[in-house]
Amino acid sequence: MKHFNIWKKIAVFLLMLNIVLPSLLSGFSPSIKTQGDPALKGMSFGPSLTIGPGAKIFDGGSLSLLANSDNRQMLSMVLQDKDGTLVVIDGGWDMDAAHLTDVIRSKGGRVSGWFITHPHSDHVGALVEILNNPDSQITIDHVYHSMADPAWYEAVEPSRSDLIPRLISALATLPKESVHQVRKNQEIQIGQIKVKVLNDPYLLETAAVNNSSVVYKFFLNNVSILALGDLGPDGGDALAKDCSAEDLKSDIVQMSHHGQYGVNKDVYALIKPQIALWPCPLWLWNNDSGGGIGSGDWKTLETRQWMEELNVKVNYSIKDGDQIIY
Repeated sequence: MKHFNIWKKIAVFLLMLNIVLPSLLSGFSPSIKTQGDPALKGMSFGPSLTIGPGAKIFDGGSLSLLANSDNRQMLSMVLQDKDGTLVVIDGGWDMDAAHLTDVIRSKGGRVSGWFITHPHSDHVGALVEILNNPDSQITIDHVYHSMADPAWYEAVEPSRSDLIPRLISALATLPKESVHQVRKNQEIQIGQIKVKVLNDPYLLETAAVNNSSVVYKFFLNNVSILALGDLGPDGGDALAKDCSAEDLKSDIVQMSHHGQYGVNKDVYALIKPQIALWPCPLWLWNNDSGGGIGSGDWKTLETRQWMEELNVKVNYSIKDGDQIIY
């Protein structure tokens, strides 16, 4: 009977240890949880925080990755600080202008800074549409870009170069002092949002306009967000050579060229993101050209595998609609 009581006491002790020990250890290993995702540990956001809907990593601010309007790939991002200051990155196609405008209006209707990565229709079409619409009921204080001479776009991509004069004409509707040509290493403060320009456009022969994307590093509540635009492998290699490890390392990365045929894996390894933003619809996410998963010739599945191998814990994709991180 005595032996039974001893084993009973040991069992009770082990049960209590199993309950109490995790609580004690939690003070030494802060966890970050995401709704619908496994717990993340030790992310570089400082104190214990929550990622996902209803979270507070931006301390009252937010990052919105907006969904497309017609199942095309595009890039439209909106940052807002806790005081309401708005920053837009690219904006999407012309048909995405209505949704983007609604989002901007819902957040006060005033954009303090609009940043252009490169002049392709799936990135700046919405901005052209909004600037040419006197009834948009929104205000744009400043636009930031770094475009090459229009003749260069005509030479490297004549089939799509008609967008350049339309974009220049639309920007001309703003006061001249509101449109800014940015340069490498320039730092910009907009409300509580800090921005660093990481490169001048790379004027390369391969995927020329995509590789001319300007990369911006945003800081919102000390959380870093790297916007790669459509930078391709060659542009990514140039960026890796030009930038320090500190400049590249970011908490959140926008997946280059919609997650396929963008920068190489070693560039993402230098960025070391914890959260990946995928501006791609379901068909591109699955590399599905109509014959099922993997039937296309896009590189998305390979890129997804890279991010898993790089231990990226959270992925947000516009295939699931508007993605909002608070």
